[in-house]
Amino acid sequence: MKICLILFFIIIFLNCAFASLKITAISNKNNKFNIILNNSIQILNIELQNNELKFPTYKSKNKQYQQFSILKRDFKIYLKDSLLGNKVLSNNRDVSFNTNKLYILRNNTGIKAFASVIFDNEIEIECRIIQGKNSLWIAWPSNKINDRWVKNFKFIDKNLQKKVETKLIVDYTTYHEK
Repeated sequence: MKICLILFFIIIFLNCAFASLKITAISNKNNKFNIILNNSIQILNIELQNNELKFPTYKSKNKQYQQFSILKRDFKIYLKDSLLGNKVLSNNRDVSFNTNKLYILRNNTGIKAFASVIFDNEIEIECRIIQGKNSLWIAWPSNKINDRWVKNFKFIDKNLQKKVETKLIVDYTTYHEK
């Protein structure tokens, strides 16, 4: 029994040690978790169903679209264990990112492109590039509930938000002009 307990704590320690993104805050309301990673980004409305993480999806025309993808198995285990145990760590390390997908639409709708951003090579977030009245802007994951849009993703670190959104718009304008 002691050996199992020791192995359990070693596994949890290793999962925490190798994940770059750390949960720095957790809240739970009606079995929906909101987490903040590295005091920089927030993911809202995560559910734990049958010991599995369920991230919010976007529903349109009877289809469901993934908005969040966990890229590393160790990070998924770390997230699940942290939510189950309500474990937070301090981590003020900057979050790295790179833009990944960029699918430019060739129609005249307000949505100009679908894109995704990978944070610390561990989680991928889908977004849309929208043409507003005066400029392009980025729509991050959200769902319409009772005629109201509810965010599923937010930036806590506004400098990181500016860097990410600027990079997305530069990528779009660079590829759109080709």
